[in-house]
Amino acid sequence: MILLEKLLAGLEVQVRTFAICSIERGAALPLAATDLPTVHYSLTGSGSVQLGKESPITFGRHSVIIMPPGVPMVIRAAGVAPRHAPLVRRCEPLSDGLVHLKSGAEPPAVVLACGRITATYQKAAGLFDHLSEPLIDDFACEDGICQPFETLLAELAAPRPGTLSLADSLMQQCLVLILRRYCASGECRLPWLSALEDPRLGRAVAEMLAHPERDFSLEGLAELAGMSRSAFAAHFAAAFERTPMELLKEMRLRRAAQLLRTTDLPVKSVAPRVGYDSRSYFSRAFKAFYGIDPAAYRRGEAPEEDAR
Repeated sequence: MILLEKLLAGLEVQVRTFAICSIERGAALPLAATDLPTVHYSLTGSGSVQLGKESPITFGRHSVIIMPPGVPMVIRAAGVAPRHAPLVRRCEPLSDGLVHLKSGAEPPAVVLACGRITATYQKAAGLFDHLSEPLIDDFACEDGICQPFETLLAELAAPRPGTLSLADSLMQQCLVLILRRYCASGECRLPWLSALEDPRLGRAVAEMLAHPERDFSLEGLAELAGMSRSAFAAHFAAAFERTPMELLKEMRLRRAAQLLRTTDLPVKSVAPRVGYDSRSYFSRAFKAFYGIDPAAYRRGEAPEEDAR
């Protein structure tokens, strides 16, 4: 697994856009999928994040949420049942450097700083490109997370010469603190980071993520990586603790779940988009992985066994 010092030495961060998102009690704020990872920092209050029909993920004050690209979500204030929270959004300008996304007219119960970022390793591989689900961690101001975020927001709210460079540096500080949490032993034993350590594996994984519908073979993936079949299989298993075909299957099913959550495509149309020619075979594979068939998953029914 990649060492934390090596990861941080090659880390480069840029802030693209930032907004203040405020949500009153009884309302919810829908945020569309973006082409870049997003970072959400809870300034005040507590609530939950929901991706489609999946179970909500709770957060509190000073929580940090990192969303992978291409994933829409809904943010709600704590104590509000999802079915009772109307989806409302109104945009208001906030000084020169920030946009205010406001849900509801009353004083907010939750306020978050939400930003689009790029975070790359050695100026090439996206740090969160292979992230399969959100990262959420709870911090306290004593952990050092408050000051860089608050300084970042103050800079963006009143831009001056050097603001963009300072914003990038401050966001890098925040990500360093977050990565320290996930790599506490000094080794980042996180599967999605494994592709960063070996760019050859990264090329193959990126192609699998971009085109899960393609009929990949072990030989074809090894060719993409520029490695022999046996060397690719051995390096891949050491990095990801599974075979390329096992990871591809998981990618396909997670992409299928995303399509079921976020589109109205019929199940028979979802199957070929994630590499399954047979709807029945797709349904069996989906149920084996999630504990529920695709149609029931879309309806939000509980799985028959623990979902992964």
